Amino acid sequence: MLQELGELGQHTDRFSDSVGKYATVIEQADSLESLAGVVREMVEESRSVQSLVQNTQGRLRDEHDRATQLAGRVEQLEGELRRLSSEVQTDQLTQVANRRGLIATFETERAKLDRDPKPLALALLDIDNFKKLNDNLGHAAGDEALKALASRVSGLLRPGDKVGRWGGEEFVLILPEAPLEEAQAVLLRLQRSLSASLFMHEGRDVFVTFSAGVTLFRAGETMEQALDRADEALYEAKRTGKNRACVA
Repeated sequence: MLQELGELGQHTDRFSDSVGKYATVIEQADSLESLAGVVREMVEESRSVQSLVQNTQGRLRDEHDRATQLAGRVEQLEGELRRLSSEVQTDQLTQVANRRGLIATFETERAKLDRDPKPLALALLDIDNFKKLNDNLGHAAGDEALKALASRVSGLLRPGDKVGRWGGEEFVLILPEAPLEEAQAVLLRLQRSLSASLFMHEGRDVFVTFSAGVTLFRAGETMEQALDRADEALYEAKRTGKNRACVA
């Protein structure tokens, strides 16, 4: 297309030069008969340039239409890419972040700490007596418990906090700018909110509790190292009666 536009420019430049020459010849003509050849050449050349201009305009319209179609396709593909990216980082059952999504969030929050060091709390949650729930009510009820817990926790967290399913019945909370005591208080509020029925199953309320361990991220460690420490606190919460939140 650029090549064609360049050629059109050359043609119009030559035509412009020709018009100047034709004008000179016309001014010097001493009879109508002497103008006939010049006029004929000028008309033929102008028609040639006009045809080239029309063809180029047609090509420009076609390319514009094609560019518009491609722009729409690009927008569609970008939307599909965003959807796929979201799915890659989202747990399909609970619709909260999965392990990949949690790691991505953690890396983002850790990068912020390099510029502005602030507390970053990580909590590991585990549903109490989950195997018993599955055995007594079936795996469908277990799935409902996971979805209900994820939904309830998501709705109660502070703006900027992140919840995700780490695996099985375990969830992770990422709590930016939360000192240890505040993070523990967040978990206790969540536990109290679950004291009411969590979801309905076959016409009856199902109550679910969780135990949790919470810790502060330490500079230089990985997310897994911090969660290992939170897991120790979680074990302490389980050992000392469940439905508790211990710190490490």
